[in-house]
Amino acid sequence: AATQQIEYRYLAKATGKEDYKKSEKVFDILDKITPEDGLLFEKLKEGGENGASFITASKSSFGAMGDSAYEYMIKLWLQGGRKEEMYRKMWDKAMNGVHEQLLQKSTPNGLTYIADRLNGGRLDHKMDHLACFMGGSLALGAYTDPSGIDSSRAKRDLKTAKALTYTCYQMYARTQTGISPEFVQFRGGNDFKVPSSAPFYILRPEVVEAFYYLSVLTGDPIYREWGWEVFQSIEKYCKTEYGYGSLHDVNEPSMKPEDRMESFFLAETLKYLYLLFDPDSEIDILNKHVFNTEAHPFKIFNN
Repeated sequence: AATQQIEYRYLAKATGKEDYKKSEKVFDILDKITPEDGLLFEKLKEGGENGASFITASKSSFGAMGDSAYEYMIKLWLQGGRKEEMYRKMWDKAMNGVHEQLLQKSTPNGLTYIADRLNGGRLDHKMDHLACFMGGSLALGAYTDPSGIDSSRAKRDLKTAKALTYTCYQMYARTQTGISPEFVQFRGGNDFKVPSSAPFYILRPEVVEAFYYLSVLTGDPIYREWGWEVFQSIEKYCKTEYGYGSLHDVNEPSMKPEDRMESFFLAETLKYLYLLFDPDSEIDILNKHVFNTEAHPFKIFNN
């Protein structure tokens, strides 16, 4: 419900048809019913008092079923020329909730990760590959903070962005193929492990997405180095005669790729890798463009 507003707002502006902007009502509703900690639950239902929508007690996650709603808070604010305060306030409120409730450190090396929060407040110490988008979004939020990049909030968010992205890099570097599984579990004394229930890789983009944002925003060459490592692993283990395939188990380098290639591999994974190494890109993520959740750049509204 909260992952289509960038697209419909652009359609409204391009066509002059204001009906497309009705999708924004979703965030108006979410703003009213979001808990004080800013963390959304997965399930939104209708049928409350006077027919109002309400959030049911379920999981709060920056992985599957929750990631893009947070991503669009900061990006809608940017798309609108940083004028629609509701979106920025929702983002900052949620990031406070992340730091106060979900951000964790592994044992023994203190890797930063975002845990899931289950019904009742218990934490599930796992992190999806999907959640690695937060490295890029936190950095973007820090560099566009209304209080400035030197503010305490911006410094906090950028520090977390870098630490989180390092963890996501380790999710690749520590497997036999150099490729990350669908998620990792932070248990025991070896930081994290690849779960038996999800050792697969389906060509996801979120980690190289984070590399791209941090490379552009900080200028640190390490993100290109990590991106090159990931690209080489994809080339070695996922490439087939006619495309690229998913891996059944990232710790089984002898296995051949599956006959399956998700559309987001071309739309996002390869695009972010290309842009990571493109010195002449006209994309300007601070002043001119905002990427939707499928890595399509949209122009920022200037009026």
